[in-house]
Amino acid sequence: MSARHVMLALGVSTILLAGCGSGFSAVEPRVLAPHELTLRYDNEFQVHSPQGVVATGVRYRGLVEYVGCVPDAERHALAAESAGDTAVGLTVAGLTLGVGGAAGLAGLAFQDNPELMWGLMLGGLGAEVLGLVLTGVGRATRIDAHGHAVDAMNYYNDAVGSLGGRCGPRGAEMPRTQYVDAPAPPTGPIYPVPVQPGDAPPVLPPVPPAPETTPEQPADLPPERIILDD
Repeated sequence: MSARHVMLALGVSTILLAGCGSGFSAVEPRVLAPHELTLRYDNEFQVHSPQGVVATGVRYRGLVEYVGCVPDAERHALAAESAGDTAVGLTVAGLTLGVGGAAGLAGLAFQDNPELMWGLMLGGLGAEVLGLVLTGVGRATRIDAHGHAVDAMNYYNDAVGSLGGRCGPRGAEMPRTQYVDAPAPPTGPIYPVPVQPGDAPPVLPPVPPAPETTPEQPADLPPERIILDD
């Protein structure tokens, strides 16, 4: 392996370690239950409620406290925090090794001592490779953190958030069920509309009284929704 090849490998590794991207979500939901959670992206994943930001990736601090009254949601929120911490640690270690590995290029200053030159350059290349591996594992762990956060949000919304409730100090707090009174039945006979003006309505036999029945329980109303301002 020539010195040119080693320099090329070090340069490519540094570029890969420094690569990054950006983006944001352009459409935000406007009709939500009072404490329903949504997911947005603004160079990082963000969990929002109608009141504001609840947690941000990749560590998702604060999500456990918000969804803690739903066991499945709490379990995934804890997993998201743990995976996020691991991802940050691996990424920092990988970038540190990658930057430190670039110091292997200093071996070019010792071309009069081939053993020292190759030792420095190969050591730097090894550090670069190890940094790439740690960064790749950290990226995979970061994806796990995002997945757990989305699962926690979905479990919470299904059990509490989309129904108008929230997690309070004593567990789930659900809104009181609202009922609608059934419409009153019409009283007296119902006559058809006369075809010709001035015609007297036909005399119909009296309508027998309707049998007494137990009124049906009205259906529950859906939870109140909040329309967010633009």
